Amino acid sequence: MSSAQPSAASAHKLDVPNLVFHIDVALLGLFAIYVALTLPRALVRLFQPSELLNGFFLRAGSPRPLERSNSARTPPQRSNTVNRAGTIAKSNSNSRPQPKRSTSTRTNHSARTLVDVPEDGKVPDQPSHVVTPRVRGSTKQHGPTRVPLWTTLVHPMFAYALNFRVVPGFSFGKFLVLLVYGILMLYASLFHSNPFTDPVRTGYVAMSQIPIVVALAGKTNWLSWVCGVGYEKLNYIHRFCGRVIVIAVNVHAFGYFYKWSLNGTISADLRTTKFLWGLIALIAVDLLFACTLSFIRNRMYSLFFTMHVIGVSLFLLATYMHSHTSLPYILAAVGLYTFDHLARIARTRYTTALITAEDALNGGTTLVQVPALGAGWRAGQHVRVRVVSNAWFGWWATWLVGRARPFTVAAGSDSGGMLLPIKAQGAWTRRLLRMAGGASDARPAEKVTDPEHGRAPAREVRMIIEGPYSGPGYTLYTAYSGAVLVAGGSGISYAMSVLDDMLQKHACGKSHVRFIEVIWSVTDPDSLYALLPDLLPLMRPRASPHTALSLRFTVHWTRASSRPPRVPRVPLPPGMHLRAGRPDIHATLQSVIAGVRATYASKRGGPDAPSGVVIGSCGPDALIDDAARAVGRISWADWKDVGGVESIEEVFGW
Repeated sequence: MSSAQPSAASAHKLDVPNLVFHIDVALLGLFAIYVALTLPRALVRLFQPSELLNGFFLRAGSPRPLERSNSARTPPQRSNTVNRAGTIAKSNSNSRPQPKRSTSTRTNHSARTLVDVPEDGKVPDQPSHVVTPRVRGSTKQHGPTRVPLWTTLVHPMFAYALNFRVVPGFSFGKFLVLLVYGILMLYASLFHSNPFTDPVRTGYVAMSQIPIVVALAGKTNWLSWVCGVGYEKLNYIHRFCGRVIVIAVNVHAFGYFYKWSLNGTISADLRTTKFLWGLIALIAVDLLFACTLSFIRNRMYSLFFTMHVIGVSLFLLATYMHSHTSLPYILAAVGLYTFDHLARIARTRYTTALITAEDALNGGTTLVQVPALGAGWRAGQHVRVRVVSNAWFGWWATWLVGRARPFTVAAGSDSGGMLLPIKAQGAWTRRLLRMAGGASDARPAEKVTDPEHGRAPAREVRMIIEGPYSGPGYTLYTAYSGAVLVAGGSGISYAMSVLDDMLQKHACGKSHVRFIEVIWSVTDPDSLYALLPDLLPLMRPRASPHTALSLRFTVHWTRASSRPPRVPRVPLPPGMHLRAGRPDIHATLQSVIAGVRATYASKRGGPDAPSGVVIGSCGPDALIDDAARAVGRISWADWKDVGGVESIEEVFGW
């Protein structure tokens, strides 16, 4: 009898390594279900000819002819002149500037002066028909097929619930994801186990999550690729998984401390090699957690990054020395990390950029033009930038220890060159702005002027540009009937890129979009007029043999100021409006829905039925939350009539 009891107990004893392995399999299974739901959208996106080569590697792109003109904003400089496509020529200091301010010619249509704008600058508050109606006898428009999100097939209250903000910037949908994740971790830790009497279990749980937290930390992780969600949008899972490891390691350690203190052997046990390495792993993971707190991460990012590198390396080494059974998980993490960095190297370009200071744009912005890189990204994607010093070892030093900073591309692919507006809001970006502001004093070999935009002299610098990354994933803006783009401050980069891409494809007959509303919220009107040379080509009418496209661009300034304007006021083009006060995103969304309903009123239920409305927003948390609430307020009747409303979010402060 007594011998049978131990054997029965051992028969019911759980195989802990097998348990945590199957928990990881369950997590991957849930992820696979999500991927399966997005597979139709992935196939449509990947088999679009215009999208097939974009989103992975930067390239030069096809050159486009540009027209030259001098500008009246600043006199020409005796130096090199550069346009967006990268053509450099010598300027003549004796040439006279033309009386009219030029506009950019980033697109492939001919330049036009703003002869349609009244002299007083007042324009009616109505959309600008930038694409002419379809002419008789033209071919049918062929845009991408829209595969709706499953949340658009049900009542909008369901989408509202998922987008409901539990705290600013954190939706209820994200909370549900972390809730399921947390329940699985609790099950793995507590099923037939007591952390005080069985501390081994939580050690295995922490060990099993190492590959997942490393995979989610990579910029080119395969989880992001297969699900079509940018790495920064999965960062909240990475942080939660890291906290699970921290809690599990501490519970694992204190379980042993509790047992040793009861036995009175804590000092002797800590002198053993195995437990000494375990103590080192505990200290490493706790220091790592302390440096990831938002207070330190937001104010001392260099310390946060350095401790990540040192802390993770020490934690993995100590974990292996503490328990050799962790080797498969550590090797998996090292393999994922190696793949991430090899992919980053393959996506890195060393090139020349031109930086120009625009002090009036968003309180100080550096405009970075990269003529040599003109294609390879999707609208809404960002790149990571390093500026190379002039030292002979500058390239290697920048590559090895320099920190890459993410910035959204503000132009569509194959639009004549990359444009990166970089707002000065940190030490590095402020130094870059000072460097660009001192271009007038730069050496002649480093100084260029931009007569196309009439801006101040630009400085030529060498940059390491890595990417592209993230973006709208499997969402194709051109597959919808209407689009609303909401930007706050420097988030205009995202809106400009998406708008440029939609206009190019619509003019070629590769878009279903009929109505576009752009909202840009800024602190003062100077930001609009500082960026106007780059916005004008987006508002310029162009010919197309396909359906008409209406565009309205509304800029809202939210802060009154008594100082005089820093940028000369010029007439705004038709369709662009400047308003005081905060934007009403819901009213703007309703106007697009009304336009789509009116356009397709006679085609409802047929093959030309509306294909939905998309709202893309980029900016601070408060603005993104307003956009989410606007979607939740759409009525069920409007929702059904337009085919649903989908929301794409790009939030500051990852």
